[in-house]
Parts: sequence; C-alpha cells; structure tokens
Amino acid sequence: MSFTHKWAKLALFNFLILASVGLLLRYKILFPLPVVDHKHLMHGHSHFAFAGWVSLALYIAIIYLLQPNEIEKKQFNRLLWIHQISSYGMLFTFPFMGYAAPSIAFSTLSILISYWFTFLVWRKIKNLTTISFEKKWLYAALICNIVSSAGTFALAYMMVNKILHQNWYFGAVYFYLHFQYNGWFLFTILGLLFVYLRKWMNALQIKRSNLFFQLLFITVIPAWFLSMLWMNVPTWMYYAAVAAAVVQLIAIYFFIQILFENRKSILPGLHPMTKWLWIFSGLSFLLKIIMQALSSVQELNKYAFGIRPIVIGFLHLVLLGFVSLFMLGHFFQYRLLFLNKQQAKKGIWIFITGVLLNEFILMLQGIAAMNYSDIPYSNYMLLAAAFIMFSGLFLLFTGQKNNIEPS
Repeated sequence: MSFTHKWAKLALFNFLILASVGLLLRYKILFPLPVVDHKHLMHGHSHFAFAGWVSLALYIAIIYLLQPNEIEKKQFNRLLWIHQISSYGMLFTFPFMGYAAPSIAFSTLSILISYWFTFLVWRKIKNLTTISFEKKWLYAALICNIVSSAGTFALAYMMVNKILHQNWYFGAVYFYLHFQYNGWFLFTILGLLFVYLRKWMNALQIKRSNLFFQLLFITVIPAWFLSMLWMNVPTWMYYAAVAAAVVQLIAIYFFIQILFENRKSILPGLHPMTKWLWIFSGLSFLLKIIMQALSSVQELNKYAFGIRPIVIGFLHLVLLGFVSLFMLGHFFQYRLLFLNKQQAKKGIWIFITGVLLNEFILMLQGIAAMNYSDIPYSNYMLLAAAFIMFSGLFLLFTGQKNNIEPS
C-alpha cells in the first residue's frame, strides 16, 4: 500500500467518524441524550469536519501531486500523524467542555500544523517543474488557509474572555468560514482540477483560466462582506460585496467555457464514478456562486443568514456537495480509493442519495421558515438522511479492505 493510499483510507475513515457525529447531532435534536451538550457537540463536529476530513483530504491530494521523495515523505507522514492527533483531540474535547484550555490547545495545534504544511509545500512547489500555471491556485489556497486562522484566534479569545458582542462573534466565525470555504477549499480544488485539465487546454484557454483565477482572487476579501450584510455595515462595504458577487458570476462564465470546449476530451478519461461525482460537485459549486450573488440583495440577505436551515443547507452544500464529492472523485480518479467491490459501489451511491436528500429537506425547511410555517416530520427526515449518508460511507470504507485496484 502506497503512502498516499494509506492516508486516503484514513481520511475516508475520518469522514465516516464525522458522519457518525452528524447522525448523533440529528438524533439529539429529536430524542433526549442528557450526557451530550448539543452546542458543544456541534463545535466538535464542525472542527473535525474542517480538520479531520476536508483539510486532511486536501493535504493528501497536494502531497500526491508533489510526488515527494523518501525524506519528504517522512516529513509529511510525521505532519499528518500530528494533524490526526489534533483533529481527534478537538473531537474528544469540544463535545464535553466547549471552548476550554484543552480544546483550544488542540485547535491551536491544528493551526500550527497548517503553517508547517504551508512551509513544506511552498518550498516544494517553488522548484516543481511538473506543474506550471496551476501553481498560483495552490499558492492562493495556502495563503487563505493561513489568513483564516485569524478568525479562529479571535473567536477563541472572545470565548475565553467571555466577550459576548454578537457582531464580533459572528464576524470572526464568518471570517474563518469564508477563507476556508472560498479560499483554502476552493483554490485547492480548482488547482487540482486544472492539473488534470491542462493536457487538453490551449493557449487561449490557459489565458481564460488565468483570468478566472484573477477574478476569484481579487474578490476573496470583498466577498467576505456578503456574510455580514445583515449587520449595519457601511455603504462602501455593501457595494464592495455586490461588486464581488457580480464579478464571481462573470468569472464562472470563463470556467464554464473551458469545461464546455474540452468536454469531449475530459469525460472519456474520467473514472466512471468520478464523472458523476464531479458533475454533482460542479453543480453544487455553480449553485453556491448563484446563492452568494442572491444574498447580496438586501431583501434576501436576511433570509440567507437569519434562517438556520438555509445557513446549514448552504454550509452542507459546499462541504458535502462541492468539496466532499469532488475529493472522493479525485481519490477514485487517482486510485487512492477503490470501487472494485460491489459493496463500495453501492456505498458511494447511497452516500450521494443521502447528500441530495439532506439538501432537499433543508431547502424545504428554509422555504417553509420564510413563510413562518413548518414541514411536518422534517427533523425525522433529516435524521434519516444522516443515517443514509453514514451507511453509504460505512459500506464504502469497509469495501476498501483488501481491495487492490488492478493496474
């Protein structure tokens, strides 16, 4: 078993653990579970989602791209194990104590690991000749990951010192989420995608991809303002947010052009499951950009950030629909995870069904809440969706055992 194959399986195991915690959260909403504090468990769930699953998966994909030598593999292996310790440390401290010294210590360790990872990767990329125009995507991703930590430190400071200023609290939360979702996650995924696409891209398409990158990068900071329009923000901040939303829609046009023009070359080379996963991921990405643009409309922004099912639905759209489906497809494409066994194939389709069901129910809940009504048994349906996702990942993970892909 190769170095990255081993770690991809561990990342999938972490994803399964994350799904089990999500299932427990949904159970806690409906049934008594006195030993578990819902808010604390939610903190553990979210921290483990970002560190234990997504960041670990992105680390593995980048390391695979870099093709490190034996000495570098040992460095990355040590880093990933310490990252695992910090991830599980957060998972087992936040649910029982919330923001306290141990949980903050593990969270801080996770951030320091991201700095260490950035140092190792930046040094490696700089001298790498196997990738060219794609480097800037990874540089931007690493920068955004570092910048996002400012939100975490600010949040921890406020929690420890019991500073209960609502705008500051949510400002720090949304700062972290924005530079993770729209920075670290987004730029890494697009960088990985363009590494795959580059063999078919001509000079004009590379130029379009550069323009696509520039438009996304210059809107990173003003797009953060979109998540704060429900506050009493200055007029300049509102117009900057609207401009960012419009520019991102324009950027998507160039991206779609590149994909459309190369569709006949791209699709035949994709793993059959990767094709479906990346289609669902791409649609989620497109929907995300459209929803962000709609949130710049003041009449709609109060719904986007004031109704819990819409907020949770959007976060899951990005984390599950865009990021997780892409990363699973990426691992299948590069044979870091396998679908040889029927059990694993059933598992991935069951998981996709759970993701779609989860988003559909949350969307219905959000629409109902806008009309001051409720969807009967919706929380039971969300519990069922969580169980379906967990079941799918369980089958996928157990289907990896002794599963060797033929070369």
